Amino acid sequence: MDRNNRQEMPAEGSQAAGSRYFPVFIDLSQKKIVVIGGGRIAGRRVKTLLDFAGEIQVIAPSVTEELKGLADAGLVTWLKQPYERGLIQDADMVLACTDDSGVNQDVYAACKCLGIPVNCADDKRKCDFYFPGVVRQDSVVIGITASGEDHRRARKVREMVEEAVRKEGV
Repeated sequence: MDRNNRQEMPAEGSQAAGSRYFPVFIDLSQKKIVVIGGGRIAGRRVKTLLDFAGEIQVIAPSVTEELKGLADAGLVTWLKQPYERGLIQDADMVLACTDDSGVNQDVYAACKCLGIPVNCADDKRKCDFYFPGVVRQDSVVIGITASGEDHRRARKVREMVEEAVRKEGV
């Protein structure tokens, strides 16, 4: 494709209709991932990241029992406090997983200013990346997304892939 004939990019914070995300696998073993929020969605994402990230920090005044257990076991760091902008300055990636759209918006704005890739769980238009469903079998890692459009469909495909991988012993 000729670079001069590309379509104009959508404005920052918006996704063009039909946007397609390129799957990229990133080594997170030496990266700091900051998760804002301590609820169910934050917990799911933290559990997925445990096998990949070098450091996971959760910032939330309270967390689920599961996240508390991970913190007690030393698998994540829990800053038991509300989000403040200064807490993400050294992050390599941020996940905004609160139920407060104002906090998520502030996280998004701060990350954009700091050049930190961000994913806001409550607004797909404020995602530099989508958080995939992950299937892992030894060294094989498969990421699945429906581009933020249909989470049930992505989960169904992930379950089908898990079953196929399990059956084939890949």
